[in-house]
Amino acid sequence: MNRFALAYREQQQLFLFDKTYLGATLFKVGGFATLLSQFVVQFFRNPTVALILSLCLLALLSWLLWFSVRRTRAEWPVLPLCLIPAYFLGASLSDHSLHFDALVGIFLAVAAIAWYSRIRNRRLLRGSVLTIALYALAGPASLLFAFCALILDLADTGTKGWKSILYPVLAVLCACIAVLTAAVPTWGAALTPAFWYDLDAKIPSCHLWAWISVPATVLLAVLFRFINTRKLFIFAGSVLLAALAFIPAGKVDSRLKSQEPLKTYEFEHYVANEDWDGLIKACEHSPWLPRTANYVNLALSWKGELAERLLEYDQRGTEGLVMLTKDRAVDVAQAHLMFAMGNVAAAQDVAFNALSSLSGYCPEMLKINAQVELMRGSYDVADKYLSLLEKSLFYRKWAKDRRRFLNDDAAVEADPLLGSGRRNLEAEDAFVMFSDPMSELFPILDANPTERRTLEYGLCYLLLSKDLNSVKHFIEDYYSSPDSPELPRIAQEAMVFYSEYSRNVEGVEPFGLDWCYAHGVEPEVVSRFEEYQKAAMAGPESVKRFKGTYWYYLVHTKV
Repeated sequence: MNRFALAYREQQQLFLFDKTYLGATLFKVGGFATLLSQFVVQFFRNPTVALILSLCLLALLSWLLWFSVRRTRAEWPVLPLCLIPAYFLGASLSDHSLHFDALVGIFLAVAAIAWYSRIRNRRLLRGSVLTIALYALAGPASLLFAFCALILDLADTGTKGWKSILYPVLAVLCACIAVLTAAVPTWGAALTPAFWYDLDAKIPSCHLWAWISVPATVLLAVLFRFINTRKLFIFAGSVLLAALAFIPAGKVDSRLKSQEPLKTYEFEHYVANEDWDGLIKACEHSPWLPRTANYVNLALSWKGELAERLLEYDQRGTEGLVMLTKDRAVDVAQAHLMFAMGNVAAAQDVAFNALSSLSGYCPEMLKINAQVELMRGSYDVADKYLSLLEKSLFYRKWAKDRRRFLNDDAAVEADPLLGSGRRNLEAEDAFVMFSDPMSELFPILDANPTERRTLEYGLCYLLLSKDLNSVKHFIEDYYSSPDSPELPRIAQEAMVFYSEYSRNVEGVEPFGLDWCYAHGVEPEVVSRFEEYQKAAMAGPESVKRFKGTYWYYLVHTKV
């Protein structure tokens, strides 16, 4: 299990202390397991806590399973066998499309088995009621209870135990009713772990291992009962089987982890906690991918250091600044990028779609929507988002703090983030789907030229695309007024290079160093460029000391 993958689950849902939400969820098939799962997952905001809670649940599940089968003659020796379901469940949790309800549902089934194993009177009646109740509470987990109870009863009473075949029949009957009444969408969901899997995705067959391992463990424990040998040998056999089961469980875990962007989960954790230094450090220790560069640059932008520190990190074109995906509806990273760039309408578009695409409310997407509605002055809508967040445990304080902006235009306009976003919206459509990184950035800058993050994203986009002529015009338009910020060093290096280039290449309008000095280029940058030219003439080894300058990026990086 990856602790950041577990923590990412917290961003896929929002547990609300709200009667309507609690009632609506509870009265769905498997609703109790869902509520219990979401209550636990809200504490996954801390990755270490997420890992500890998950391991505790798995350990308790193994203990309950052992408690259920200890009526067999071999009591403690079968304990290692009871770890097998925990192996496979732990591996399955690496797939974030499998909801945490799966672990909670199976846990409830095993708890029901442990309870049933202690029943002595009216066993068939109580077992039947338990089967039906468990389907209502935990969905198809009821089938696990039904088959395990049947195995235990056959082991205890021989042929008389066949009466317990009623339990699987009742569980299947409950599944039929659930499908026919449309309480569960498909037969697969009604009878298998697909019940806990994303509806728009096909569940991998490897998740069936965790499902099958529960009754298989009970059956193995019963079979050991009939082995007439010392407990020590039974224990050795249990350990061996548990060790052998660890091999396929490990393969399942590796397979699921290879299919998932586990580093993205870590990056999203730092974004949600606004830990920009932690995000940069995590990216530094990750292989280069466009999305990795997106997160590095996102962190730099919120620190106000994007243009100054851009080339301290590996950059390979504009895709590292903002990468567009084909399916933007669930791309929460893109919502963060658009929001940081100042294209708040596009950020809201993606964030709003993400809310309807994920399995539950995404807290960070709710926060973006709430802030954009405050920027718009749509205070009634903003109030609805804030009301949702106020009903949660960990976002209540944030939401209550934002309430001071409701119906107060002056407070919104005075706030650095919300006020800047309101000015940005003046240049944007009411609700826009983002298309091209630069198509909407220039109008936003015209409406709000002092927005530093937007300004630096625009400049860096042109620099990384190596469009020096556009960089020159960008500087003339947005870095020439008295209120403009200091021209970043990489832009100075670009203009010194372009000035030299323009005087030596036909078809390019020449301009000299006077233009450069007038637009913020420092003399020491010009001197440094002369050193670079000498190093370039000396050979590749001499140029390496200029790595991190725009000149090195311009000449040696392919885009």
